[in-house]
Amino acid sequence: MTLDFIALIIGFTLTLAIYSYVVGDNPLYRLAVHLLVGVSAAYAVVVVLRQVILPIFIDVQRDPVSGALFWVLPLLLALFLLAKRLPLVGWLSHNTLALIVGVGAAVALVGAVRGTLLPQTGLMGNPVAGAGPVGILLAAILTIAVLITFQFTGKQTADGEWKRPFWQRGVHHLGQGVLMITFGAIFAAVLSTSIMLLSSRIIYFVNQFLQLMP
Repeated sequence: MTLDFIALIIGFTLTLAIYSYVVGDNPLYRLAVHLLVGVSAAYAVVVVLRQVILPIFIDVQRDPVSGALFWVLPLLLALFLLAKRLPLVGWLSHNTLALIVGVGAAVALVGAVRGTLLPQTGLMGNPVAGAGPVGILLAAILTIAVLITFQFTGKQTADGEWKRPFWQRGVHHLGQGVLMITFGAIFAAVLSTSIMLLSSRIIYFVNQFLQLMP
């Protein structure tokens, strides 16, 4: 029995274990998921060591003064983040988490404006094939409605109920409708992609078994 045949049997067995979730949660599925998570975590640790820790060590070793000054703040923030697991000093991680969330929100906002709103606005003067100015304007309006849906501002009424402004409630319902349609389309695309992956996986194993058979 060759090494390729053993690897093929292991891959086929793990594939069946993953797809056994179709009939319900079972020990084989959990074992395959645990192996996937364990291997992924080990791979992530190796990548971090080779692409983050080792370059920092080489940089500091090459120029101890400037290298240490350049990396002292990132390493300190990383240590603060690790301190979250310790109850006594867990509060040290709050600043690091706030920085991560703030930078992430700023990047997402800039990406939404530059990657979605501005391109759609720019297409108004240069319509693409199959989409006129009306269609482009409609897409821009729906995009703005979806973004406003995530705007959680409002006022508290006398009875303690929180309500959005009148104009925002209408836009909120429109944005929710767009999100529902989008998520439905994404789910259909994911489902069709999963079926295609399953069929390609079956074809792959059949071809490999045929090639290994004497």
